[in-house]
Amino acid sequence: MKRVFRILFIAICIAVMLFSGYQIYRELAVYEEGDSAYEALETYITLPETSGISTGPINPNGAAVQELETAADSVSAFPVVDFDALRQINSDVVGWLYCPDTVINYPVVQTTDDSYYLTHLFDRTTHKSGCLFLEAANEPDFSDMHSIIYGHHMKNGSMFQSLSNYKKQTYYDEHPTLLLVTPEQNYTIRLFAGYICPGDGDAWKLSFSSDAEFEQWLQTACRKSTFSSGITPTYTDHIITLSTCSYEYEDARYVVLGILEPEITE
Repeated sequence: MKRVFRILFIAICIAVMLFSGYQIYRELAVYEEGDSAYEALETYITLPETSGISTGPINPNGAAVQELETAADSVSAFPVVDFDALRQINSDVVGWLYCPDTVINYPVVQTTDDSYYLTHLFDRTTHKSGCLFLEAANEPDFSDMHSIIYGHHMKNGSMFQSLSNYKKQTYYDEHPTLLLVTPEQNYTIRLFAGYICPGDGDAWKLSFSSDAEFEQWLQTACRKSTFSSGITPTYTDHIITLSTCSYEYEDARYVVLGILEPEITE
């Protein structure tokens, strides 16, 4: 009888291992499918020859030392995006978000239903990776005083997972800016704050009753920030928030805020 139980136990263990292996394989295959879909879109974008923000040697305290150029000045070129071609795939495209030397190199879409791109890729294929999307209530040209882009925190590091790295000062020192390309305008995003907040908080507030209220909202974000930027935003700035899930508590989010600075062209 003991031998029968032993064989049965071994069979159950093998079955569990096979099932677990299949689940892992299926999960990896899903991630690969999403990554491949976005890698295919990179044919519609030409990246700048420079890789982004220059950093110097590491100082004795471990922080990256900026070279003579400021963080904003060191980003000397923007990606070139073929929006006409992208619109042939998806007319919802409103921009392209790029962070040098990170995985963030994705199109940004907008539709009237904010839940749609939580479960659909850029080509509208149903997929858990979703797509970066602009808040439905925002103007598609990012002209609002506060615009919001949402993205998933994927376990394989894709989409907006890397935003959680801004919880550390050293990561901000290495990546203080992102680039946003739109059909109308190119922008440098100068990050000034990032913090953990509840899903029902005021991080996603779009309208303010006065300039003073807006400035107070900005000051509160800076006080909560997990990194120090040395940047003081004001009510005259156009602000963009990048939002993703966080896991410190139920329904937690991590938001990173930046000032949208249009490219100066001669």
